This record gives sequence, C-alpha cells and structure tokens, in this order.
Amino acid sequence: MQAIEIETQIDKNGHIRLPAEYQYAYGKSVRLLVLLTEEKETQKPRRRPGSAKGVLKILVEDDEHLKDFEEYMP
Repeated sequence: MQAIEIETQIDKNGHIRLPAEYQYAYGKSVRLLVLLTEEKETQKPRRRPGSAKGVLKILVEDDEHLKDFEEYMP
C-alpha cells in the first residue's frame, strides 16, 4: 500500500482530480481520506461567556413583566 498526499479541488460533479504524476493510479481501487479545510470567511469565532458585558444596559429594574409568566414559574 502506498500513501500519497496532495491538495486538490472537488468539482461540482464530485470528481477529485489527481495530478498527472499519479496517472499510474487511474482505474485502481483506492482508500480515500478527505480532510476538508474550513474557509476563514465561513468560520465564525466562538462566543465566550460574558463577552456581551457592558453592551446591554438595564434601564429600569422591575418585576412587573414577570407577572405574565407566573403560571409557568414554580
């Protein structure tokens, strides 16, 4: 068994193109391991607890609005 490592594209039909130097492998049976790289623009940074501290301000502290939820609270 031989292992080769290449970077290539998967086209819209799902075909993976091997470089010409590996044409001896054309038509052979292979075991394929695909490692997909994450694009930086689709990668969102993970949120951290407390990261919104100081962004929201409580204007009025009251419990009046909680009366609507009394039947759901123990």
